Amino acid sequence: MTAFARIQESSYAWEIRSVNHRSLEIRTKIPEAIRELEASIKEHARQSLKRGYVEIFFHEIPPEHVSPTEPQRLDPELLQAIQEVSKTLPTKKVLSVVDVTRLLQNPNLLRARTTKTEYDLNELVVRFKSCLKQLVETRQREGHALRTIVQASVETSRNLLTRIETLGKEQPKLIQERLTERLRALDRHVDPNRVAQEIALLAQKSDFKEEQDRLTIHLQDVEQCLTETVPVGRRLNFLAQEILREANTLAVKAQLPACASLVIDLKVCVDQMREQVQNIE
Repeated sequence: MTAFARIQESSYAWEIRSVNHRSLEIRTKIPEAIRELEASIKEHARQSLKRGYVEIFFHEIPPEHVSPTEPQRLDPELLQAIQEVSKTLPTKKVLSVVDVTRLLQNPNLLRARTTKTEYDLNELVVRFKSCLKQLVETRQREGHALRTIVQASVETSRNLLTRIETLGKEQPKLIQERLTERLRALDRHVDPNRVAQEIALLAQKSDFKEEQDRLTIHLQDVEQCLTETVPVGRRLNFLAQEILREANTLAVKAQLPACASLVIDLKVCVDQMREQVQNIE
């Protein structure tokens, strides 16, 4: 599930991002100074999250100003190297083209005052957990919105199934009419019993009552999953795939033009639902 959380303090900030993923994958980008917290941080994340590609960042925030009592100073080694190079030049006039101001713009020439921030590791973990809680709450809000969308798709699918079932009752009659018309075009006498057997066989092959029953059961399972408080993303994803498979079979068996059109609408609705459940944990 897509979510973002950030908690910032005076000298650092925790940032967590998550996007859709089939399973749970955690990546951390933290400095070496707090590398010992990596295992603990990942464990806390695993306890709170069950699905998604999660990136955890620790940003060090440098001080805004350098203390005037500790001014920057020239790097003596680099300065000595410049002096040695200047001695080898054939004339001193060459140095006149080098502006001192431009020379000092070289970031390697000035040795900045370095300050090493000491972190309270326990405090860092506490703040990380707060950031993680913020992320979970964001994912939960998205999950509630997705549940409403998936529930609407289930209701639409159920209504389409009801209409398909009503039209499906006319399918044996359509098969009989088509076969009779073909035999009339051949202008040959055929045993009526043989015709009745063929009609029954074709009607049996095109009957999609089993697919309808399985679709109804799968839709009920989806609704049940939407009421659960535990992670159900994987199960919903599997159910959506099964519903789409049954809808494809139904599309092959539906021969009435109006019925086939409704089956296409059903497949579109199910495919939209399948895309949404991939975002649910």
